[in-house]
Amino acid sequence: MGGDYVLIGWLALDTTQSSSWVGIAFALYYLPNIIFGIIGGGIADRFPRRGLLQSLDFGAAGLIILFSVLFVYQTPQAPLVLVLTLVLGSLRAIKNPVRLALAYDLAGRQQATRALSGISVAGRLGMLIGAIVIGVLTDRFGVAVALILMALMHTAAAGALTGVRSKKQRVAADSTPLWQNLNDYLREFRVNRVLLILVLVTAGIELFGTSYSSALPELATSRLSLRADGLGLMHAAQACGGLLVGLLLFAVSPQKRRARVYGICVLLLGISIIALAHVSDIPTVLLTLAVISAMISAWDILTQSMMQSCVPDHLRGRSMGAWMFAIGSAPLGQLEMGFLVTAIGIGPALYLNGSGVLLVILIAFTATPILRKL
Repeated sequence: MGGDYVLIGWLALDTTQSSSWVGIAFALYYLPNIIFGIIGGGIADRFPRRGLLQSLDFGAAGLIILFSVLFVYQTPQAPLVLVLTLVLGSLRAIKNPVRLALAYDLAGRQQATRALSGISVAGRLGMLIGAIVIGVLTDRFGVAVALILMALMHTAAAGALTGVRSKKQRVAADSTPLWQNLNDYLREFRVNRVLLILVLVTAGIELFGTSYSSALPELATSRLSLRADGLGLMHAAQACGGLLVGLLLFAVSPQKRRARVYGICVLLLGISIIALAHVSDIPTVLLTLAVISAMISAWDILTQSMMQSCVPDHLRGRSMGAWMFAIGSAPLGQLEMGFLVTAIGIGPALYLNGSGVLLVILIAFTATPILRKL
């Protein structure tokens, strides 16, 4: 996933010379969450999760190898870059609900936040290494070599799952037809107010809070005079922030005051994005990006834990599908950020989006008392 962000941002800017196209590319990356997030959640409850996750990793490796061959025989062009972006986004959208539900299976309800924090730590550590390595490989050896390494990592991930057994897998596997499986999911949406509120808040924060990534290639090149390896360093700084907060939540694992911690993290996220609009030296930018990523990571972990805790066990895969559906608002944010950067510049665009994050969480906590009681 660290490779995803570096390749998408760099290739989109390199082939089009426009931040608007960077926004379009990231919008395509997140667009499958709207469709495949729901389907992925249903599939996660329909089939044994460990075997399903292995199959998805092997399939992802094959598709990425195919793209590496295409990039060997032709120079990167915008259409191929956008297709690659859409494929990578689809793979993540289908895989993530399965991965998160399996983590909950293995840990149980009482240790869910700690388990999801552990997944976040592992993921951020991988992104830290991956962003740097993929940035360097792309800059020195080309896209094809970077893609081959990504495919090998998917294969290794599938192999690592061999022998993993979940005590709750028998409960999690729902043998009802997939259409009925999804219908149960929609029914839960109608009666579970907590789940609905979390989905709506997640969609709003995703719209304004994560779209800053579309501004990073322009920030790297125009404000900081960096290349692909520098962009990889910026993503690595974000991975460090997410890694540290993941370790903190793994150690502390809040159970009773999750909503309060959740609200504080979102407030700090909005403030940090506004701060990014004003900083212009590399160390300060890297530090600010680390804080932003830390707050996003904490928000993600707490949201995933609260969503799975507020539904019955047989719907937990679908609750993660709801989370994927909610973060499907990201394409609108990526498009908005890309066009704002082009129209009014990096600083004002980041300021507006940071203010949007603050507005969403303030409205949510003011208008919905039930959220404050989670």
